[in-house]
Amino acid sequence: MLKIVGAILVIAATTGIGVTAGRDLKVRLDNLRYIKKLMLMLRGEIKYLKAPLGEAFFNVGNRAKAPFCEFFNKIALEIESLESESFYVIWCKYIDEELNKIQLNKRDCLTLKRVGEHLGYMDKEMQLGMIDLYVEQLEEEIIISKDSMQEKIRIYNCLGVVAGIFAVLITI
Repeated sequence: MLKIVGAILVIAATTGIGVTAGRDLKVRLDNLRYIKKLMLMLRGEIKYLKAPLGEAFFNVGNRAKAPFCEFFNKIALEIESLESESFYVIWCKYIDEELNKIQLNKRDCLTLKRVGEHLGYMDKEMQLGMIDLYVEQLEEEIIISKDSMQEKIRIYNCLGVVAGIFAVLITI
């Protein structure tokens, strides 16, 4: 009786791991979509409201949800204080501090960091061009992720169940 309960618990645990891995893919896709939305808001602040970079970040931060609001607001405060390093250093610092809480892979973070290389010191048109380029890259990544997501979720779920059954068979 104890072996059966243990076997059920092992299979349930590995199935849960598979389901969690699939859920993480969905969360990453939602985060990429939200980052795209925020970048378009930042673009609008710079282009149409002609807001300086610090003010644009503050305005976007006030409309964003956590942890993105903290990310944008902290960058705005650093820019306004004029006491710190270059914009790129500030950008990377807060990507590592604030956005490590969300489901992004290393490639997503590196691409986001590359945006900061060109935002802080270029003229308005170049900054807008960089934001546009990043939004296009995000759109491509969203399409690729969306296309492969359902298949990967099914694979993760099946692997979770199979791994549990395999572990039970080995232990019995």
